[in-house]
Amino acid sequence: MKRKRTSHLIFICVCNRLRSAFSEFLFPKMMGEKDARLDGRVKVSSAGFIPQKLRDHLASVPVKFPDPFYNRPMAEMARATLFKKDIVVPEEWRSKELTSEMVEDADLLITALPEQKEELIRLFPEAQAKIFTIKEMSRWDGYLLSEDFTVPPMDDTFWDYVDGDPEYASKIIALTEEMLIRAYPNILNHLGFRVTK
Repeated sequence: MKRKRTSHLIFICVCNRLRSAFSEFLFPKMMGEKDARLDGRVKVSSAGFIPQKLRDHLASVPVKFPDPFYNRPMAEMARATLFKKDIVVPEEWRSKELTSEMVEDADLLITALPEQKEELIRLFPEAQAKIFTIKEMSRWDGYLLSEDFTVPPMDDTFWDYVDGDPEYASKIIALTEEMLIRAYPNILNHLGFRVTK
């Protein structure tokens, strides 16, 4: 009997501690609850990618990037929200930066920001057909918090929203979950699984 191939889905945000990390753990639970035949068929991971447009914008303010930027724990708000859904994130989980190997290996990459998609397509034109924004996948036509770089304060506290602003972080998580629910059939259909809802 021929072994069925495992598809690889990667969620991408900037620091890989909130939106994409949350999606990495929530999406497999959604698959398990909706369709048992998907068990083991889709590998889900996440990574961070800083688009140059964001780098330039923060440099002009200026806002510094934390050091280290990656290899950090998941944001506590994301971890706590997942725990309430009976999803336990391993203590050793750490954020990571998107690599060219990840892009090559993935069957589908979903970015939080349109600027990430645009730059990734410029860097990896051969991967264009498998890079989408979460807004595209969810067919969302409303406002996204993540699209406005100026919502957090434009100073050295810019990155504090991940850990230090639970109200803002919880809004991002709630919006991410709503978009994942809407995107679910489109994501799986793109990976070759027939899903109607």
